[in-house]
Amino acid sequence: MTGVETVNLVIGIVSVIAAVAGVYFAYHEYRERRSVAGSGSGDGDGDGVSEPPDPPHRQGPYDVLVSYASGDADAAELLAGRLREEDLQVFLLRWVEPGLIPLLETERALTEAAWGVLAFGSGTMVDLRARDEYAALLHRKYEGGLRFVPARTTDDPLPPLAAIHQPLDLTRPGTAHYDREVTRLVRIVRALRRSAGA
Repeated sequence: MTGVETVNLVIGIVSVIAAVAGVYFAYHEYRERRSVAGSGSGDGDGDGVSEPPDPPHRQGPYDVLVSYASGDADAAELLAGRLREEDLQVFLLRWVEPGLIPLLETERALTEAAWGVLAFGSGTMVDLRARDEYAALLHRKYEGGLRFVPARTTDDPLPPLAAIHQPLDLTRPGTAHYDREVTRLVRIVRALRRSAGA
């Protein structure tokens, strides 16, 4: 092995070690942030999103599934928390309990929820999981088993099949307008649940 090859090998090994170390420390920093967020001392990371209350034992059918792309996770959790405060059974992927399988719980919620709310932001249509859930929600809607609600989290235009539905405007959290939008959704969900004899 020549001297140049030896130097290149050493540089390659050092690069790999640096990359592994970076991933290791980033992972532990993430775990620390989540640990602080879940410790009950406020919202932990300052994003205004509270932890959900202790989940009940096996829930009955969900009232509302809140779907979202990864970039809208905080907006979705804020909405889901508000709905849960109103005693609605809410599915949110972030809230899947330890020991359960997230994809199977999502499928159960997609199958049984009476309402599907999809938080639409700028990255929704490029997020593969959100696109799959969007397609599943529309399929159930057209089969007559679910009421689909697009919830705008940004000013981006909705895709055509979402735009034909009356959306929620969740672009201004922390305002009276946002509160009115959530109250409107809660009122309609409760009214339809009563009419169904739930």
